[in-house]
Amino acid sequence: MKNNISFNSNLSKFGIGLFETIKIENEPIDFDLHMNRLYNSVKDLNIKFDVDKNILKEEVLMYIKNNNIKNKALRITLFDEGYNISIRDIIYNDKMYNEGFKLTISPIKRGDSIIYRHKTTNYFENIYTKEYAINNGFDDAIFLSTEDKILECSMCNIFFIKEDKIYTPTDELPILNGIMKKRIEDICIELNVEIVKKEIYIDEIDEFEFSFLTNSLMGVMKVKLIENTKYNNDNILFKKITSKLI
Repeated sequence: MKNNISFNSNLSKFGIGLFETIKIENEPIDFDLHMNRLYNSVKDLNIKFDVDKNILKEEVLMYIKNNNIKNKALRITLFDEGYNISIRDIIYNDKMYNEGFKLTISPIKRGDSIIYRHKTTNYFENIYTKEYAINNGFDDAIFLSTEDKILECSMCNIFFIKEDKIYTPTDELPILNGIMKKRIEDICIELNVEIVKKEIYIDEIDEFEFSFLTNSLMGVMKVKLIENTKYNNDNILFKKITSKLI
């Protein structure tokens, strides 16, 4: 494991690398799903990295055990010179979950790129968008395509509810399909709830009753409003789905 990165690395020079952020409770949550996505991205993006997946998994598990890590966020970063494991606190709290997130629209519009479908270390657009939202009194912001299709937030996937159906942007769009998003989809199948993947335009947001966000660290977070469009504070279908995550 490397703690120092040279200025000759592709990570330093070009921001070329990959990472995964994993929630650690008493053990890493969805560990295999995260590691599989990481190594699929190594292959798809032709990242120079030659550490075997099973070896890295053992290293991560040993790191967690030796440092007695619980209720933290663990980050694995891969790049041409090696890999790094680090931890940080999880920032989400009961107040956030009770109130829900307020969303604005990112000033950055996205074209189509393979990069957006992978969790790369080139995270400037995401950080810029998150800070833009906070500086303007919001919790996060939504990326739109150049055609005004809703994509995702800076660090979350987005869902909408109308009547007894769940809607989310189609996988064909330039978005990162998160691990928690996959779990929501699996729960919908288990509960026989229809999930519709489609192109959702920003001018359609007032047609929905409820909205929520997902990522691996926060799980699910209800959306209070998007710009001036307010959503219901509660939803029976949302409760049913989230009860399966406990």
